[in-house]
Amino acid sequence: MCPFCISTAAWIAAGIVSTGSVSALAAVKIWNKKTREPEQQQAQGGSHDNQ
Repeated sequence: MCPFCISTAAWIAAGIVSTGSVSALAAVKIWNKKTREPEQQQAQGGSHDNQ
């Protein structure tokens, strides 16, 4: 492969890894927020529907 092709392939791979990392970070942040909300409501004396 020519040097230009190799650098282009590296650029594409870096973009994919970067995008995947950002997407994973956003998913973890959203997931943690959703699971943390019920715990915070119970700690603050929120609803006790499940008791």
